[in-house]
Amino acid sequence: MQLDDWKQAWAAHATTLERSLAIDERLLREVLLRKVRFALAPYVLWRALEVALGLAAIFLVAPVLAAHATEPRYLVVAGSLFVFTIGFTALCAYLLVNSLQLDYDGPVTAIQRDVARLQIVEYRAFRWALLGGFVLWLPALLVPFEALTGVDALARVHLSYLVANLVVGLVVFAVGLWWSKKYVERSDPKPWARRLVVALSGRPLRSASGHLAELARFEREE
Repeated sequence: MQLDDWKQAWAAHATTLERSLAIDERLLREVLLRKVRFALAPYVLWRALEVALGLAAIFLVAPVLAAHATEPRYLVVAGSLFVFTIGFTALCAYLLVNSLQLDYDGPVTAIQRDVARLQIVEYRAFRWALLGGFVLWLPALLVPFEALTGVDALARVHLSYLVANLVVGLVVFAVGLWWSKKYVERSDPKPWARRLVVALSGRPLRSASGHLAELARFEREE
């Protein structure tokens, strides 16, 4: 066989090898991205359920607030619950929409950035739910009960108890918000703060982040 024939055969072999490697890389990417989608499926379903529950809560609170629109205690207590429920439902809707709009055809680094953003927003949702619960746990029980039974439950609670509950809840809320802003949501968080955000973001986002990190490592090695 002539030297030129050897060169042509080697070039053809190299082309075939490159094509095979490209196919393998594409298949690996598809497999790992499929794992990401599978990991995020429960997350999407849970966010959709939260939005549905939030809308149901809004429709429960609104009639009670409208029926007692001239009573200060209802305006303050039930009104605060109404505003908080709208805000929290909107936050859950934001998470749902952005998780559905992840661009799996884009660069891995872009997907990682979007998932990391979801983790941060998820942490904020947890923070608002936790701190808001200290302030609104009592109206969150009484107002839906009143909406379902027609009993003026909130009106039967002594005003001093409502005020004390509100004051204590607001103090806890302010302290918790200050702590979160100072130590967790800073521009250069400590490693433990990053681990806290990741841990509170939930298992689906952690699993998706892990699969993306594996894919990113493979692409860097390539």
